[in-house]
Amino acid sequence: MKINFNEPFISGLEKEFILDVFEQNRFYGNGKYTQLSTNLIKNRISSENVLLTDSCTSALEIVALLLRDYKKEQEIILPSYTFSSTASAFARAGFKLVFAEINPHTMMLDPNDIEKRITEKTVAVVTVHYAGYCCELEKISLICKKHEIKLVEDAAQAFDSYLKGKALGTFGDFGCFSFHETKNIHAGLSGALTIQDPAYVDRATYIWERGTNRQEVLKGLVDKYSWVEIGGSFYPTEFQAAFLYAQLLSLDENVAKRKAIYDVYHTNLSLLKEEKILDFPSFENYFKSNFHAFFIRLNSEEECDKVRECLVRNNISAYIGYVPLHSSKVGLKMGYTKESLPITEYNAKCVLRLPFHNNLTIEDVHFMTLIIKESLGFLA
Repeated sequence: MKINFNEPFISGLEKEFILDVFEQNRFYGNGKYTQLSTNLIKNRISSENVLLTDSCTSALEIVALLLRDYKKEQEIILPSYTFSSTASAFARAGFKLVFAEINPHTMMLDPNDIEKRITEKTVAVVTVHYAGYCCELEKISLICKKHEIKLVEDAAQAFDSYLKGKALGTFGDFGCFSFHETKNIHAGLSGALTIQDPAYVDRATYIWERGTNRQEVLKGLVDKYSWVEIGGSFYPTEFQAAFLYAQLLSLDENVAKRKAIYDVYHTNLSLLKEEKILDFPSFENYFKSNFHAFFIRLNSEEECDKVRECLVRNNISAYIGYVPLHSSKVGLKMGYTKESLPITEYNAKCVLRLPFHNNLTIEDVHFMTLIIKESLGFLA
């Protein structure tokens, strides 16, 4: 049987809540299930200001609109090793994208390289938490505070991960989550935005509400409905929110299953890591992961291709990581070359993402790690 790279999680409660949406007769969004899901997220991650969005991309786009001053030339610093949405949200708003190098061990932003790229035009650092791991968040936070620039956490893959008891996505000025069906929990497509500075909450809500003050009208705070910000249609339908609510209620069970899968990957491949045949990050004792993914980094592109092709021959779907944005078609148009970020360029070709979803069995993981060992000639 084929082992799929990803299979969407289903809690079993989704249909019940979707049928209730029909009972509510409120479909377009920002109703009962939007509020229920928002409140669960707030309580789970201890964040007072949360907006449910129709995607993580939309959450990032709201942040870009909040930070954009069209009278100035503004820059953001971000990794090239990330999904296109991290960059597109800010490029569309007119920011110059300044790509920075990654730490090859974690495949996340290198704090030392960030500091080299800060200028008087830098507005924010957009850091990405990759695969359920945590970037060097404390160092990056200090850099942002030192230079008085904003910190945006692209926590698309990090919902329900915690550093020293504090949720990822709540350290920076803004945090952006994804509930796409490839994530641990999902609504097919959805997301969320956290806002740490209360001064941005009203403007973020206007942008979320298509640029209007509709929420203030509904609350009776003002009597006129008007256009007050450049906004968009950024919140999910009640069907999506109801689906997400079912998933949020099953979060503990979800994470426990994923941890069991991760532990087998980690145990079975640890000796190869010790022998420096491959590498993957480890979790510090003070970090609690959501166990979103498991990736390995081989020593060369050729070895990575060899392992991937061997897995595919055995009906196992494994994929490379991100193609770096700086050397993509769009990145080249911006003036970057493959040589612009040599560390990112080399290591991106060595990353292999392994199948990871709640329908995997422990036997599946044992089988996959055996194939990996065989492909590398390591049978000890």
